[in-house]
Amino acid sequence: MALFDDDDDALLLQLVGATPRPPPAAAPAAPHHQAAPLPLFRAQGEISILRAQLEALQNLRSREVAQLSAEAQALRLSAQEHVALLKLTVDKLEDEKKFLGNELRSLSSVKRRRVSDHSNGAPEALQWGGGPETRAGLPAPDAPGPAPRAHGAAQGPRIQLQDDWSQLCHHLWRHTINGAGRTSMAFLSKICSQRTLGVHGAIAVAANTPLLSCVWDALLQLRHLRLDKLVQQACELLLLVIQELLRLHEQREPGVLVAVPFLISVVHAAANFKTSAVTESLATTLVEASCRILRRFVHVLRLHDEEDEASSGIKAVPYQQRLFENLILVLAFDVLESAAVISSQFGPLFSRHMWDLGVMDVGLMHQVLPENTERFVSSVQINLVSSLVEVLSASINENHFCSSDDPSNLRFVKSLLKVFIIDIRIKDDFMFYGLNRVLGNNLDLDKISQAVPPEPERLFNKTLVSIPYPVRPQELDTQHSFTRALQHDCHLLALRVRIVMLLESIAISSRIHLLNLKENIKSIVRIIGYEQNLIIHQPRSQLIHMRLTIITVFVRILFYVIEEERNINTLIYPETLYEIFVVLLRIAFASDSLSFDAHELLSQIRAKGFTETGVFNRSCESRSREMAHFDLFNPNPQQHTHLAGIEGDFANGLEFPYDLDTIEIAREILNVCVNHDEADNLYYNMNKEAQ
Repeated sequence: MALFDDDDDALLLQLVGATPRPPPAAAPAAPHHQAAPLPLFRAQGEISILRAQLEALQNLRSREVAQLSAEAQALRLSAQEHVALLKLTVDKLEDEKKFLGNELRSLSSVKRRRVSDHSNGAPEALQWGGGPETRAGLPAPDAPGPAPRAHGAAQGPRIQLQDDWSQLCHHLWRHTINGAGRTSMAFLSKICSQRTLGVHGAIAVAANTPLLSCVWDALLQLRHLRLDKLVQQACELLLLVIQELLRLHEQREPGVLVAVPFLISVVHAAANFKTSAVTESLATTLVEASCRILRRFVHVLRLHDEEDEASSGIKAVPYQQRLFENLILVLAFDVLESAAVISSQFGPLFSRHMWDLGVMDVGLMHQVLPENTERFVSSVQINLVSSLVEVLSASINENHFCSSDDPSNLRFVKSLLKVFIIDIRIKDDFMFYGLNRVLGNNLDLDKISQAVPPEPERLFNKTLVSIPYPVRPQELDTQHSFTRALQHDCHLLALRVRIVMLLESIAISSRIHLLNLKENIKSIVRIIGYEQNLIIHQPRSQLIHMRLTIITVFVRILFYVIEEERNINTLIYPETLYEIFVVLLRIAFASDSLSFDAHELLSQIRAKGFTETGVFNRSCESRSREMAHFDLFNPNPQQHTHLAGIEGDFANGLEFPYDLDTIEIAREILNVCVNHDEADNLYYNMNKEAQ
């Protein structure tokens, strides 16, 4: 090919070789990029250092601000506490000033009365006594309380204590076990311990020192507390002392029980000072502590006689120590009762948790009120049963009764019904009123007073008592035995009235299934018949109104049960039907008012002015006047006619045994048991006129 010749290639190579090669093109920014990184990095480092320094300064400033704020807050709180403390101190000083002013005016009035008495030439013994402690405004421990005066007598200015701590101390100082001739503080002023007691560093009881001084030292340390904290810590300290004394008792330390019942009474007084000051924590503490004490001494219920004590294997103890053990048992159950009643203010859920969580010892309750008949006869004590009934009454509401364990609740119901069928006998060495009621007998408390005499130095050359002095049982004559039996019957009937009210509360609540069992219905019918027979044989008894109340409430319970089921054959045994006929016919066909002749006789007797004379039943007639607020001393001549009408409307167990409501309810129950023809025949047979 001509176009691509080799000569042309040579010429092309020469031309190319002669042409100079241009220099390589360089990037225009390359020199600038090589010089710039070093100062840029230096600037960035300086910026980072400055930023770190700035952050450090800001952190330091924040810490200083926080520290200064905390210091200012602490100073503010300290100043506020100091101001509050100063205000409290001022209030205390104002209270003390008022108290001392009232005390000064009171002592001045006493002095003026003394001067006036001497000037009139008719000196009289002052009601306050003349001891040095009394003149200083503080009553002596052994001195009895001031005798009550008439309302119109001049008593001088009345001292009013506005401080809660002062009021509590005054309340504790005056507290007395029911029926005792001395206050609990008076007993503690004569009791000491043979060894020093240290209770976990909270309180120290020196040896051969009156326990009264230790109690007041503990109260003085709590004087700045709020009332609820004051009551709680005071009760806890006293319970710690009691626990320590009981621990020494288990170690066979002699005489340590002598102070325990009086310390328990002080705990009871503190808890009942103001129920609004009792917290849930304190109520739980009182229940737990009371149950612990009761478990220690519940065995004394089975030591009624020497045979039981020998068979139980428990070592015999002196008679006075057994008295103190019995008193401790009664008083501890009274504290448990008060705690249970106070706990009802916290609502039904709190009460239910106390039973379900084991705070309330159910086994202990069944030991106090056993279901077994033999154990019931030998171990039941009327004071403990009375307290137990109040505990059960405080644990009932419209949807709940005691614990969630129905078998346990059923045992309680069966045991309560046994109280009506089996008489609770008088238990020797257990005759105490206790702390919550004045019923029954209190003969054994005098023996406690003898074991802790008010002036031991006059008999034993000792100013304090560390071991109870010996006492011996006393025999009662016929008159005192009759009085003791009458007071026990009154206590027992009052207990039965409380039990029947409790059973009625169960019946109207959602727990009626605890009552509508055949055995329970059979027991209720027999109880009504038993009370009717006693009314027939003792129509003029002064306790007849209690028996009428028992019959009335049990008839209402029968009505609730039968109304719930509407089929009586499923509720009772066949042989019980005849007993129901008998007891209800006595009520249904009884007279619902006084007969004309009886009312005429009553009116004639009252019209002649014999207002205090019993005609049918003196107790019922007196009770009818009290319920109607009738004034016997009214000079109106028409009052005697009105009085006969009031007494004639009250059931007396003789001419007029049952009220109208009870008669109507009994007839309603009979309508379920019989038809109209049978009821008419029964009525004609019961009211057949003599030919």
